[in-house]
Amino acid sequence: MLLRLLIDSGRNHSPAEWFHSLMAKSTRMKKIFLIFLLGTQVAAVACSSMRAQTVIQRQALERKLGDIKLSSNYQPRVRGYDPKTGSPITYDHKPRLEVVDAKARKYVLKWIGYDGQEKSAAFQRSDAVQVMVVASVSRTSRGGYLYTYEVKNLPSSGASLKRFIVQNVAADVTAENDGKLMPFSMSREIPFFNEGNWLSFADVSDEVQIDPGQSVVTHLTSSAPPGIVRCLASAETVVEGADEDVPDDLESLIAGFDEYPHGYTIGPVDSLKSLSVNKRVEYLLENLPVFRKAGWITEDAVGKYQELLKSGDLKASLQQAEEDLRAEQITREVYEIFQAMK
Repeated sequence: MLLRLLIDSGRNHSPAEWFHSLMAKSTRMKKIFLIFLLGTQVAAVACSSMRAQTVIQRQALERKLGDIKLSSNYQPRVRGYDPKTGSPITYDHKPRLEVVDAKARKYVLKWIGYDGQEKSAAFQRSDAVQVMVVASVSRTSRGGYLYTYEVKNLPSSGASLKRFIVQNVAADVTAENDGKLMPFSMSREIPFFNEGNWLSFADVSDEVQIDPGQSVVTHLTSSAPPGIVRCLASAETVVEGADEDVPDDLESLIAGFDEYPHGYTIGPVDSLKSLSVNKRVEYLLENLPVFRKAGWITEDAVGKYQELLKSGDLKASLQQAEEDLRAEQITREVYEIFQAMK
């Protein structure tokens, strides 16, 4: 190529003209080569990005993370009642909210107390933690299911993990007290926990602290197969420092259970024991969006399962799950649910 360029360039030209022509063509070739090289690199990056998007991207539990603000239209605080009229006696308690550490979601509540002195109370929001839950299932020697939850307090968290709360919808569930967190049953009298049963695994020891970047493992057993359940996690939420009750308008700023980091995992579900084939297919189809939201399945895999399940081919779907688990198209959670549908 270079020899032909030299020969062609030298024909019908003076030596000076030939030299300048050669340099111009050489410069153009260099530009073409650089453009080609840059295009190759861009294509490689694009292909790498496409490959990265074709494997599962597990999501952390969802957090609202909105700024908390105290309304300027607060109501005067009641300090007592007039003994003659029964009318409330109120005063301006001047409630205030101060940010101590935005990442750690730490705040100080301040107000004027009943005694006329300034009061303060420190607290940390439950959503200071960023948590990822990885669940798996194995069979026990008695034919039941052993559920294992690895709860990861991600390095991006702003606090230590205090508790992990997981739902189940089964009559016989036993929480294993074999880890760092102590299991407790949540009362169904609490409105948030009135659907199914909920177990809270909590840090109750001064010697236990699950810091950002650390994980903890919990277990439970049941005769019920795995299905979709909800779960929560939180940081420590105790209000400290005040020698009287926090005023209602300030107490409302402390996150309730509905504002805990929340999401989905797998857990015992009794109703899955006796589903017909059609109902099994229906259950899987209904939960494909949940799998996708949790980052348990790729978009490509969702399309494959929709096609197989809508045709009623449960057997082929189960075989596909075997392949997709190995290819990182689905997580262990999705695989375990499909296996429970055999």
